[in-house]
Amino acid sequence: MQTISAALKTQEAQCKAAEKALTARLQSHTADKPQTPQLPRQFLPQAAPPAPAPEAVSVSAIDDARQSDWDDYVSGHPQASIYHHYGWRQVIDSSFNHRGFYLAATDSTGRIVGILPLIWLQSRLFGSFSVSIPFFNYGGPLADCADTAALLLAKAGEIAAAQGWSHIEIRTTTPGYDLPYQDKKVSMIRALPASDDELDHALGAKVRAQTKLATRHNPEIRFGGVELLEDFYDVFARNMRDLGTPVYAKSLFQNILDRFSTETTVVCVYIDKQCVAAAFLIGRGELLEIPWASTLRRVNKLNINMWMYRQILRLAIDKGFAFFDFGRSTRDAGTYKFKKQWGTTPVQHYWYYWLPAGSALPEINPDNPKYRLVIAIWKKLPLWITKLVGPAIVKNLP
Repeated sequence: MQTISAALKTQEAQCKAAEKALTARLQSHTADKPQTPQLPRQFLPQAAPPAPAPEAVSVSAIDDARQSDWDDYVSGHPQASIYHHYGWRQVIDSSFNHRGFYLAATDSTGRIVGILPLIWLQSRLFGSFSVSIPFFNYGGPLADCADTAALLLAKAGEIAAAQGWSHIEIRTTTPGYDLPYQDKKVSMIRALPASDDELDHALGAKVRAQTKLATRHNPEIRFGGVELLEDFYDVFARNMRDLGTPVYAKSLFQNILDRFSTETTVVCVYIDKQCVAAAFLIGRGELLEIPWASTLRRVNKLNINMWMYRQILRLAIDKGFAFFDFGRSTRDAGTYKFKKQWGTTPVQHYWYYWLPAGSALPEINPDNPKYRLVIAIWKKLPLWITKLVGPAIVKNLP
C-alpha cells in the first residue's frame, strides 16, 4: 500500500510539473502575440507633443462659420468622442434652446490647436451654469498639449465669472486637471471579438441561459430609424415615469436622427406586435454606444432586456465595431452589476468643476436627498402629464 501511495504522489508531482511547464509555454506564446487593445483609443492616455509658446496661442468663441475647421480638428484628435463634433451644438440648440460657447484655441496662423465645447443652462429651478457637455457622457477639452488645455479652461472660467454662472461642469475621462472633481461614475466598455460565435463563448453559460429564456416568448427585434421613433418614445417615456425621472421631448431624438442619420439606430423589441423594449444607439469609428435603453416593467421577468442587449451586441459585431459602450453607471450600483456581467471594463469618469471662491460642489442629480420626494411623486403621475411637463424640466437637468 505504501508503495502504491508513493507512486501516486510521484505521478501527481509529475503532472503538476507538466501543467506548470505547459502554462508557462502558453503564457510565453501569448506574450509574443500583439495584444488587442481592450479600450477605444479615446480612453487611452496620449503622449503630448511639445507645448507651443503661450503667447502664440489665443482662445476665443467660434460660430458656425468655422464648423468644418472644428470638426476636422475633432476627427483628427485621438481622444475625441462623437459628442465633441460641432453638430451636437445644433442638436442641443434646436432641442432645448440652450446657448453654446464653443471655444477654440488657435495658433498664430489661425489653425485650431484645441477646443472646448460649453453649453449654458439657465432656469429658476436650477440656476445658471455651464456643462461640457450636458445630456451626454463625454465632453471636456481636446488640445495638442496640456498648456493649451489649461488656456481653454482658464478662458471658460473668465466667461463664467462674466456671465455670473454658479459653476462649470467638465465631463471627461482624462485625469489630472487642476480643478475640484467628482469621480462617482464609470463607463462600462466591452471589447468585441471578430465573430458572434466568439462572443457567445466568451459571455459564458449564465448569460447565454438568461438570454435564451426570453426566446420562449417569441420576441421580434427591429433595427431602423425615424420609422421606429414613435414606438421607442412610448416605451422610453413610460420607463422614465416609472423611474421618477422627467422625460426628454421626442424632438430631441428626432433632431439627433436628422443631424446624425448615419451614426444612429433605433431599436424596438416586440411581443405579440406590441413594443415592450427599446434602445437608441449612436456609433462612429470603433465604438458603438447605447445612451438610452428602456424595458416595460411588466416584461422584466421575461429576460427581454438581456435578450435585446444580446441582439444589439450581434449587430455591433456585424457592423464592424470593435467596442461597445454600455453607458455610464455609479460603481457597484445595480446598473453597474448588470453591465459587468457582459465582460465589460470600467472606465473612470472625472467631472471637474470651475467654482467661484468658497462655493461647494453642485449636486444637481437624482442621488441628492432633496429630490427624493419629487421623484416619488413623479412615479405616480399619469403618463400624459409626464410627457407634457417633463420636457420643460429635464431640459435644465444636465
